[in-house]
Amino acid sequence: MQPVNSFIGKIAEQISIPEVYLQLRRLIEKPDVEIQDFVDTIQQDSMLVVRTIRIANSPFFGFSRSAKDLHQAISLIGVMQLHDLALSCLAMRTFANIPQQMFNLEAFWKYSVQCGIAAKLIAQCSLSLPVNLYFSLGLLHEIGHAALFARQPELSLQALEQSQLQNICITRLEYDYFGFDYTQIGTTIMQMWQLPELYQQSAACHLQPQLASEKNQHAINIVHLAHNICQNPQLGKQRTLIENSRTNDPRLQQLPSNIEELIFNEITTHADSLLRALWPYSMKDSAV
Repeated sequence: MQPVNSFIGKIAEQISIPEVYLQLRRLIEKPDVEIQDFVDTIQQDSMLVVRTIRIANSPFFGFSRSAKDLHQAISLIGVMQLHDLALSCLAMRTFANIPQQMFNLEAFWKYSVQCGIAAKLIAQCSLSLPVNLYFSLGLLHEIGHAALFARQPELSLQALEQSQLQNICITRLEYDYFGFDYTQIGTTIMQMWQLPELYQQSAACHLQPQLASEKNQHAINIVHLAHNICQNPQLGKQRTLIENSRTNDPRLQQLPSNIEELIFNEITTHADSLLRALWPYSMKDSAV
């Protein structure tokens, strides 16, 4: 058994968040920052330029008009949503270049995109703003699994297979194999990346949202619900959980009775195009 920090330390350099993210964070904290400051920063990263314009023009994110260049894209997205959506792109890129064995990286990110779609729609239906923040929370909440498979693919696969065969919670088996589970790994990564507390708690508490701090409770309830719906993508499987969520969180009482169906329709409509827009392997496409 090895501590989480020791486990992450072996791949810390490989999974460091790109410097452009930290530069964006510093800009956001400045009092008199202008759009051009963000343009100048993002232009240092050609991959992120393409991704930012694609995000601004994606029907899924629902911005009011199309963007022809980076300045227009950032103006449409807004500073805080730029943080969350740029983070989504950069986090996916961070893991893209790690050699993967016995791990379908594309399938992992497609599932993560589905969770992001689910979280965004739940937030939208419960009038929880900004809704694109929830897309990023849903996308990244299981990032610990990517690190586990990157570092210990054989044991991670064994834990996953045993979990499915024996119908045992994956975290219990991961703890048996490693001494910690993917939620702890994900939380450590987000701390290493200096992400806001809400992101750290989405990784740490999405299986047990009652453990989240009071100010983050509602957001983690949304991620928890999105996670469970996407874990069991069959209509009607999560009706009891949805009803309990409505009871336990007054802001979720506004969810429509067919929220599962709405989520699956959104996933069918948008998941593939979002993966192409965000996943760095599609950077080979030159068209914006």
